[in-house]
Amino acid sequence: MSYNKNYGGQFMGLRPTGDKNNQKKMTEEALKKIFKKEERKDAYKVIFVLSELRGINLPEVENGDIYFFCTAIFDNDDVRTSMSRSNYNSSFVRGQYILEAYSLEFNEEIVLKIPEEANFARVYVSYLTVTDENGTRNIKLEGIGYTDPFKLTECHIYPYARCKLNTAIGAEETKASLRMCVKCVDSGHPSVIKETQEFNVIDQFRSLCTE
Repeated sequence: MSYNKNYGGQFMGLRPTGDKNNQKKMTEEALKKIFKKEERKDAYKVIFVLSELRGINLPEVENGDIYFFCTAIFDNDDVRTSMSRSNYNSSFVRGQYILEAYSLEFNEEIVLKIPEEANFARVYVSYLTVTDENGTRNIKLEGIGYTDPFKLTECHIYPYARCKLNTAIGAEETKASLRMCVKCVDSGHPSVIKETQEFNVIDQFRSLCTE
């Protein structure tokens, strides 16, 4: 655990009470009871609570739209392999170009069973550009970046935070941040894991565009 070396406050100890002659030293057993750690539980599933994506410094798309989505990736799994599983991906959300950057809100969850021997997970952010040129619709898929890893082995809740994205290989450097919460929970948690189906991002997006 880190601490702020520049903290300017003063630590105030407990004020002594009672007769000093009657004070007793805390026994080792009593100290253990006071500082007893909660029993640790193995995590069974992970919930990525996606809130908002901000500050995506991509140029504004002309004659078209741009949509963003998130993909959960365990350990060092291949990005495309993770994208091919339907429940590993969020919905496609249209970006709004404001103050020379794209922003959007997800407001959804990705709930997954933690694979055996998986130690951590990250969230990978990608986008789809849809442009019309001479009556032809073009769809392009590209990655932006990914969050730092979240440890999964024990039940734990990572509170809401703005996670700066690390630039994906081959992508332009980004300043984007994803606000999210991650919950590592046991099997008794009421969240529902959706069935996994084969998934092709561009084909799925095309089908939604024609509905």
